[in-house]
Amino acid sequence: MNNSRYQDLKLAERGALLSIWAYVILSIIKLTVANMTHSESLRADGFNNITDILGNVAVLIGLKIARRPADDDHTYGHWKVESVASLVTSFIMFVVGFFVLKDTVTAIISNTQTSVDLMGSFVGIGSAIVMFAIYLYNRNLATRSKSSGLMSAAKDNLSDAVSSIATSIAIFAASFNLTFIDRLMAIVITIFIFKTAYDIFAESVFSLSDGFDEEKIDIYTQEISEIPKVSAVKFIRGRTYGSNIFLDVVVEMSPDLSVFESHAATEDIEETLKEKYDVFDIDVHVEPAILADEERDASIALVILGLEEQVLNNRNPSLLSETFSEIRADGSVIDKSQKGLEQHEHLAIADYKPDRISKKTIVVIYHYFEHNQTVAVTSIWRRRTQWYCEARQLTQKS
Repeated sequence: MNNSRYQDLKLAERGALLSIWAYVILSIIKLTVANMTHSESLRADGFNNITDILGNVAVLIGLKIARRPADDDHTYGHWKVESVASLVTSFIMFVVGFFVLKDTVTAIISNTQTSVDLMGSFVGIGSAIVMFAIYLYNRNLATRSKSSGLMSAAKDNLSDAVSSIATSIAIFAASFNLTFIDRLMAIVITIFIFKTAYDIFAESVFSLSDGFDEEKIDIYTQEISEIPKVSAVKFIRGRTYGSNIFLDVVVEMSPDLSVFESHAATEDIEETLKEKYDVFDIDVHVEPAILADEERDASIALVILGLEEQVLNNRNPSLLSETFSEIRADGSVIDKSQKGLEQHEHLAIADYKPDRISKKTIVVIYHYFEHNQTVAVTSIWRRRTQWYCEARQLTQKS
């Protein structure tokens, strides 16, 4: 899986490079035409594209560093660099957005009247078409490569396409001497810059501070709870490194399970989460569950009484362990398969006496009547997740 994720990040670099070249060309065109046509909104859109260049360069650098394998100083790898790059991008966007807003407000206060050429409107429309196409490409590429950094860049592409449409509308209105609309739209575009910067900032800080979606925790908890041998999910702690999800899971299992059985169950948990939810790494810790019969120690005897009655009347062969043996009154020994061939009338247990040898073992002594004879029984029960009868000895009373 590790090699696959590294290849995913390398694939995501294509989208960042494409965006960089597109923004370089569009920003040059927009700023040049803005100076020629005196359009404040087109100038603001051009500066917006400059922030996008810097942002995508940061994303590209982050993707390249994130592809470095884990080392002694970075046990979990360099995945978080992708989030750091996004955080740097948000800071750049905030700064450029502030200066664009400052210039626009200054122009409004000075009330400078300038004629606006309609050519800028066509530039905006062309830019919107280009950016929307790049948005579709990067969105699909981000989905394939599972790159949160590239997905943020794709959202920014869509924001730029909308901004360019707004720019075209503003320039069209300003060409009819409605200059205030041009400047108003410049403010609107600046707000777009701030909003995109804030969204990227919030997402990056959430990831870097080990924030995690609680809804995903609930989904993982439900999924793990349905895995055999898991008694309960005590807690799950999640964090993200770039687009990779790391989970610490603590589950409760029966203390009767062997180390091998518990380990096999943890492997099932890891495989399920990786296959169904694309979780990158899972650390599963197992704790012994408090069994219900241990909480109600006084009622164990009644539980075993019901189970022993089923064995006595051969109603449930699954209660016999695989190594079950029974010494008959005549001294012969039978195994589980032979015991299953027996047929009895409805036999009742009398003078039932349980004796708990350990947490996992109970010996019961009783007798029953059959064919005018009294038969004494000693039966050994042992718990392995559930109770099984290990051995029985029958003695005929005179």
